[in-house]
Amino acid sequence: MKPVIEIGVNKMSNYTTELTGTERDEYIAQRFNKNNQSDVYGGIVKTIDIYEFRRAFSDYDRANNFSYEGLGALFDWLDELSEDTETPYELDVIALCCEFTEYSDLSEIQANYSSTDIDSIEDLRDHTSVIEFDGGIIIQDF
Repeated sequence: MKPVIEIGVNKMSNYTTELTGTERDEYIAQRFNKNNQSDVYGGIVKTIDIYEFRRAFSDYDRANNFSYEGLGALFDWLDELSEDTETPYELDVIALCCEFTEYSDLSEIQANYSSTDIDSIEDLRDHTSVIEFDGGIIIQDF
């Protein structure tokens, strides 16, 4: 079932329009800038520093999802990824908390992913993104 995209909805009106087929695809492409127009951004981009990054997790009551050091490593990794791809990263604290998990060491990951053949960090890198830092490892869940 394709999602229905409602346009023209406001508090004063019950009018909605369902877009399907080509109209729907064109609306999505336009709305979410999927036209390969790399020089056009949808929305406003704000560059943040590590302190604002950590603060965002606190503001969303997610400060306990990662250690202080882990948030620093995650910030550095996302910043480097953004520079490498030349694409700004849109911060989504909830998505990061759902997508990444911090572990104290490899044995903790091996226990959590016991059905996989992970014998080393290199094996783990074959499965997912790995962010190593003093005090732990953050992986993209798989």
